[in-house]
Amino acid sequence: MRRGFRAGLCLLLCALFAASAPAQESRKPRIETLHAEARGPDVFLRFRLDGALNPELATKIEAGLETAIRYDIRLYRHNAHWFWDDRIDSRRYRVAVTYDPVTREYVIAETLDGKPLARSSTRDFAEVGRRLVSRENLLVFRVGESEPHTNLYLEMRAVFDSGYLFTIIPVDARTPWKESNRFDVRTSP
Repeated sequence: MRRGFRAGLCLLLCALFAASAPAQESRKPRIETLHAEARGPDVFLRFRLDGALNPELATKIEAGLETAIRYDIRLYRHNAHWFWDDRIDSRRYRVAVTYDPVTREYVIAETLDGKPLARSSTRDFAEVGRRLVSRENLLVFRVGESEPHTNLYLEMRAVFDSGYLFTIIPVDARTPWKESNRFDVRTSP
């Protein structure tokens, strides 16, 4: 009788865990939109990250701690008749936000491969959230003359602090890689 109860309880717990797994998976951060556009030799990017702005991250920003989201971006050429695609180049785009309690402003700093890209300040938290998780017209690559120009695409993932393990070990969260649309680069002769 006791074994049957334990087996039934174990089975019930496994079923509950399995049922909650898809719900937890849907709440994980992921890159919702990723669109690449070629203008001449330049490749511009538009993206949106969903599920990253949670109450813990907002509390961290409000406390004045620097909060950053790093985006890893890769440029590939698709090989139709091969097992893998050629990686042409990669970039690292980073958006960091710090709250300044003296001026009561949020300072937003953007870098591309460690080089300053933009720095601005705002008092609007909604603007901070929008700038952390989305961007329009970000110039990420300039395709050279000797590099492939056809059947290109981008892959992107986001990496950010998600919390602590055992309250002392920082843990990074990563989104799965997201693939963009295919595009061709046209250079003027």
